[in-house]
Amino acid sequence: TNLSGWGHRPAGSLGPVSAGKDGHLYAGGRRIRFLGVNLCFSSCFPKPEDAEKVAARMAKFGINIVRFHHMDMHEFPGGIRARKRPDTRELDPEALERLDHLIAQLKRNGIYVNLNLLVSRPFKGADGLPPEIEPLDWKDRHVAGFFFAPMIELQKEYARKLLTHRNPHTGLAHTEDPAVAFIEINNENGLIQGWLGGDVDRFPEVFQADLKRQWNAWL
Repeated sequence: TNLSGWGHRPAGSLGPVSAGKDGHLYAGGRRIRFLGVNLCFSSCFPKPEDAEKVAARMAKFGINIVRFHHMDMHEFPGGIRARKRPDTRELDPEALERLDHLIAQLKRNGIYVNLNLLVSRPFKGADGLPPEIEPLDWKDRHVAGFFFAPMIELQKEYARKLLTHRNPHTGLAHTEDPAVAFIEINNENGLIQGWLGGDVDRFPEVFQADLKRQWNAWL
């Protein structure tokens, strides 16, 4: 069984994916329906010879989109972050090269891409943040990123480094490539969710004081 002929190749050749007025997804005026899978942690960065096989096998089974998930949690080879650094701000060149190659192979086989930005990045004091962030659970740290300006800037920095660099295998930045169908900005998170769950109440004073200041200014 081979369902790869059901899609179009390369992915993005019909134009960028968009939402129509009817709420359905379209590629170049044609309805498109996605059947996708997650790749997490080290599976986002296969060796080049494996990437070609993975992409072809996914296409064979009718998969036409891949979600790149939890890339930001670990240093390479478990994630996209640079090795042996005290901070979380740099991308590993080998990880980026492997990711670029896999995306190019997926595109060639008619498979679109969903890139996740903030999933499980463990922000640290070494990133230029208050050291009080260190005792917090990694997911709780993300809640502060909705209002604490230095964390917002760190997220912008990561997005720029990942999305605007040019993929040498496609000649396009991810911001330019119609095969990149979706960008998820923040995974399973919210300020109100953190407040209802009691996470905000557990924040160190440096974060609570900043939130109170902004809240009172807004009032």
